[in-house]
Amino acid sequence: MTRIQGIIFDKDGTLFAFNDTWAQWSVTFLTSLAPNDDALRRSMADKVGFDWDAKTFKAGSLAVNAAVDEQCILLASVHPELDAKQIERLAFDALQDSNATPVCDLHGLLGGLRDTGFRLGVATNDFENSAHTQMRDAKIDHHFEFICGFDSGHGSKPGAGMITAFCAQMNLDPAHVAMVGDSTHDLEAGRSAGVGLNVGVLTGPARMQDIEHLADVILPDISGLPAILSAA
Repeated sequence: MTRIQGIIFDKDGTLFAFNDTWAQWSVTFLTSLAPNDDALRRSMADKVGFDWDAKTFKAGSLAVNAAVDEQCILLASVHPELDAKQIERLAFDALQDSNATPVCDLHGLLGGLRDTGFRLGVATNDFENSAHTQMRDAKIDHHFEFICGFDSGHGSKPGAGMITAFCAQMNLDPAHVAMVGDSTHDLEAGRSAGVGLNVGVLTGPARMQDIEHLADVILPDISGLPAILSAA
């Protein structure tokens, strides 16, 4: 394995537990879009792959993989009054009140990685502003030298643009970078960028069989990263 010098993390399902962070938020947001129409709420939930009754996300669904703007287009396709841009603005405002649930002791883990010399970044299909807010709220923003979202100008995953931008800013060859994520979009982005190590984690809706064909290694959660990287 090529010596890894930089690590770029997905956010939701990787740094933060996906269902614990987004299930209730999704119920609240979809209800705000259709306060008096249960059928419409269920139709919108189905469009993005959120199980309204179970309050869980379907593995491989757009709610898990796609960028916010892509999800808003689908929601607008069944909403009788709001267009995609209107829904996107409402989502941006609502996301400022989201509460992210860390998958482990993020401060200890990320601080240890930084102390070891790794350059750290975040690439999310969420808004960049929301990512910054959640990192500050979790008191881990200072560990990252790079944070970008679908609206940062580098495209969205599964494209390679976010990882390529991280590599350029850190002056690292992709072969010396690890991509860490919970979804096929994350790991496809890593493959497209030519990263040296593609790490899958199981803290999102995806099961091992959903992502193992794209991952070099799969961990229960990111707390196992130091042991993997020490062998790199």
